[in-house]
Order: sequence, then structure tokens, then C-alpha cells
Amino acid sequence: MAVEIEDHGVSLKITTDGAPRYIIKSQIREISVIRDTIIKVDTGEGALYNVYVDQSVVDVPASKDVNDLRDQMEVMMESGMAGFATSAKQDVQSTLITGLQASMKDVQDKLGSINDKKFYDPILVDELNPNAVYRGFAVQGAKTSDAVWAVQKVTNVKGVLSYLWAGGSKAFASIWDNRSKLVYS
Repeated sequence: MAVEIEDHGVSLKITTDGAPRYIIKSQIREISVIRDTIIKVDTGEGALYNVYVDQSVVDVPASKDVNDLRDQMEVMMESGMAGFATSAKQDVQSTLITGLQASMKDVQDKLGSINDKKFYDPILVDELNPNAVYRGFAVQGAKTSDAVWAVQKVTNVKGVLSYLWAGGSKAFASIWDNRSKLVYS
């Protein structure tokens, strides 16, 4: 009879002669040595529901004696328990959710300035350069020093108008204050 005991996250998998049995770790009350080579996995459900393992026939994990196998099983128990909810983990998750909500609000605000990938009228227009007009698109209230602008450069060469975008795209990733230094295509 070959027996293997494996850690499967929230459960222990005990396979005897190819037949697996999964025991949920939260149901295990105690793992104890009850005789020379016998380990009892107490599920708290009474003797008929407990699992008994003979260390002398366990191939995986390798162990030098019954106490070593019990200790290895205890380590398996601890590793799976790390996945259970705790107050500290819930606090971390709450913080992450709050951050996601703020990010979603930011995305919604930015998307609010776009309608089917069409731009509304620009928020800012710079016509000081006689060779180029710069048009800035962003959400209302955007700072000109933040990289949240889509900047368009319109040039007129002998009556031919060229419409170019900073960085070659309509992405809201440019700084309006740097409009004359940006690369357009």
C-alpha cells in the first residue's frame, strides 16, 4: 500500500493506492501520533470520520519517523491557513478597493471628455505662433503642467493644413506647457 500526503492549499490530499481523499484544513482539529507509526488526523466529527495514516507506508513526503511526518503535516497545515481571511487582510483589501474606486472615478472623468473617440472643442488654444496653432484637449480643470493633455498642432503651409498630434496619437499623455517642444506626427 502506497500513501502520499500533499499540500493542496486549503486542503490536504491523502492518496492511498491511487485513490485520493481531500480533507479541508479548516475541518482538521488536530494531527497527533497515537501509536508507533500511526498518525490520527482528527476532523472533530468522531472516530468514523477521522483519518488514520501509517507512517511506515507513506512515500511522500519522505520522513524519518512518525514524529517527523506529523511535523511535516503541521507545516502543510500552516501554509494553507495563510489563505484564510483575517482582519489585517481585510484592511489591506479595503484599502485596495478604495484605491480602485478612486482610479475608476479618474477614468470615468477622463472618458467623460470623449464621446465615441471624438474630441470636443479644445479647452485651450494657442495662436501666438504664426506658423502653428496648438489645440489642447483634456478634462475640465486639468492642470497645464500635468501629463493629461492630447495636444494637436495645426500648420498652414501655402494653404495646405496639416493636423498632427503630440507623440503621434490622441492619447491624453502630454503636458500642455511643453507644447512647442513636443514631437508631432
